[in-house]
Amino acid sequence: MDIDIRRGLAEARVLAGEHWRALAAYMLLGVVLPFLLLASEPVLSMDAILALAIAPDDFRLTGSIVGPLYLLGICAALLCGAMLALWSALLAEIREGYVSEIMYGMVAGAAYLIAGLLFYYLVGFLLALPFRLTVGMDVARAEGTPIAIARQILLAILSAWVSARLCLIGPIMAAGGRLEPVTAFVESWRRTARAQWRLFALYLAFNIVVAAAIMLLILLHSYLILGGEETRPAAMAMSSGWLLFWCVWFAAVTLVPAGLYRAAQSGGAAEAFA
Repeated sequence: MDIDIRRGLAEARVLAGEHWRALAAYMLLGVVLPFLLLASEPVLSMDAILALAIAPDDFRLTGSIVGPLYLLGICAALLCGAMLALWSALLAEIREGYVSEIMYGMVAGAAYLIAGLLFYYLVGFLLALPFRLTVGMDVARAEGTPIAIARQILLAILSAWVSARLCLIGPIMAAGGRLEPVTAFVESWRRTARAQWRLFALYLAFNIVVAAAIMLLILLHSYLILGGEETRPAAMAMSSGWLLFWCVWFAAVTLVPAGLYRAAQSGGAAEAFA
């Protein structure tokens, strides 16, 4: 089964136009609400995180950031639940309403989150194993060394390829009303086989754009923080920029896989009647 990338992106645009209300609603649930929850804890605000990165020897910050980390788990669950709920709204043959979609999303999203964490932990462990057995992780993680740079490039390439092969898990789960991701994992791996290198190029380009945007926002925010009292209002206003960025990211990571899923379905039907 092949996937036409251009058709998938076109389908994503169509879905965005047809279901913009659902997209906005689940963006509020999956992005805006977690953003506000994290902002309610001063040590998890962008100002504090960037200040900690700029001054890592500040033990007052490093000691105070441990307590509210449970919020990160809650926000991750809200994000994955909103993603599954949105995919259900986009791809279900008959919508059952926001309440049913949210209930489904919270349950399926928890399974999606746990399975994803376990899978990427396993991949990270296997990828780090050769470094552990040869040069050691301290050398592999040392900044600026050829080994560290090669490791980062390898991680970026592998991340894009894995994302390409697993991009249909959420849409497959939501379209079929599934609560477990294992069979969706296998099906996504099978469906993306023929188009894996085109999907890899798409996700590699997407990851590069996202990384560049994050770096630009971090540099701008850091500059405003270091500017002192004169730039403090602008630094506080940067929260709106970060929120807008994550909203755009949420739209991309949900609409594009949904569009690719519909393109795969159309391609499969065309092959069946060919």
